[in-house]
Amino acid sequence: MALALSSTTSSTNEPMRKNRWVMQFTNIPGTTIADQEETLAFAAHTAARPQITYNVIEHQRLNERFYIAGKPTWNELPMTFFDFIGGATSVSSILSGWSEAIYDPVTGAMGFKKTYTTSGTLAMLDPAGGIVQTWNMFYIWPYTVGWGELSSEDDGVAEVSATFRYDYAVKGDDTDTATDAASD
Repeated sequence: MALALSSTTSSTNEPMRKNRWVMQFTNIPGTTIADQEETLAFAAHTAARPQITYNVIEHQRLNERFYIAGKPTWNELPMTFFDFIGGATSVSSILSGWSEAIYDPVTGAMGFKKTYTTSGTLAMLDPAGGIVQTWNMFYIWPYTVGWGELSSEDDGVAEVSATFRYDYAVKGDDTDTATDAASD
């Protein structure tokens, strides 16, 4: 079969865009503030999609080497958030409360995993806001939280950064919303 180097579909394929996504956490630990999940979803500025790496196991026999996949490791998930003025509903307060569910600096107490982890969904969106790809992450928690650098010479928006760990991720089925738009 000959390879087609040009096609009319290449002119109409809609690429997923790096700026069309939302990250939604479920029941953020350490806070009882209403709508904190929506606050973090709205303020999320950068993120990464999940990545998996397999350990490589080497077997040797005579003069040859053979490789098989070992245990998987899911990557860290770095994110940055814009920090808006909002008192107890600010990103700083939400992530601080979540951090204190892991470790309380006043008492030194450490939380149980079931009390400081939650689940999260990263959704890629089409131009109209329809969900086209999802990643569901389980037992996610922030293992670093940074309240950002400040400078009297920078009038930009303050940011809070967090790096999340999770046990595993499951990719949902991709949805082709372009076929729906084409039929309208």
